[in-house]
Amino acid sequence: MTRLAGAVVGMAAVALAVAYLGFGWPVLVLGGPLLVGITTTVAVLVLTEGPRAVLRERREGRAEPDSPWRAAAERGEPSGSGLMSGFFDPGPQSGRDAAGSSGSVPRQRPVPRPARPAGAR
Repeated sequence: MTRLAGAVVGMAAVALAVAYLGFGWPVLVLGGPLLVGITTTVAVLVLTEGPRAVLRERREGRAEPDSPWRAAAERGEPSGSGLMSGFFDPGPQSGRDAAGSSGSVPRQRPVPRPARPAGAR
């Protein structure tokens, strides 16, 4: 990829030099910024090709699992830690009887909605 990027930037520079020799300095007004734009674009593509290749391998399933949660799930064991690891675990109140409802929330009656005036939709 880097060789191809160098070839593209080199061809753009040679094209600018040939145009300068053929038409003079006014070519540099348009050709200079174009050469800078081509160089910047190619540099960004070269720098982002590494992460894109890693993402492509990960999507195709060729990359090794780099996440401890994925590795634990593939081994069939709970991960044990993480952002919401204990969020869905039942708390210590879950062992109480239904009769001993000291920690329960009382039921509330629904709030009645006011009637709409006649003719309103």
